[in-house]
Amino acid sequence: MNLDKEKLISEIEETFKNVKLEDGIGIFEAEELDACSSDKKLKQAKEKDRSWWRDWHYIEDKHLAYYTSPMCFMDSQGIKWALPAYMIFSLKNYDKSYFSIDTTIYAIERGAIGKDKKDFYTLGQKRVIAKFLVFMVEVGEDFVDTDSAKMALDKEWSKYL
Repeated sequence: MNLDKEKLISEIEETFKNVKLEDGIGIFEAEELDACSSDKKLKQAKEKDRSWWRDWHYIEDKHLAYYTSPMCFMDSQGIKWALPAYMIFSLKNYDKSYFSIDTTIYAIERGAIGKDKKDFYTLGQKRVIAKFLVFMVEVGEDFVDTDSAKMALDKEWSKYL
């Protein structure tokens, strides 16, 4: 398929441009859930998610590199909100050793939905997620977990290409 990275980034930005966290679980709240924190800390983390990032575009790369697995603890709305930022980070940094790149692929392999199992994606968003996986397969196993990307394509996402 030979995808152009910059064009794919533009497609992700366009198809996810209006996605908001709303009442979903964000990055900080997911980290506190992972740590089995108190209700007070969970509430503080939820507020922090909303005050720091009014939009997924504002999530800085340093946070995407540091918080490697929040999508394991997010609900479907939270994943839909964070996924475009993680995909763009992955596209820009696929040749570096950031674990969050592979965990982005793993989240998609699990369906890119949370434990609530809600699928909020549009057809266009599903197409761009499938293209992201193809790109990851094309860059090769020297950089990313291509086996998981291939499994995700085979299991669900290739039908959107």
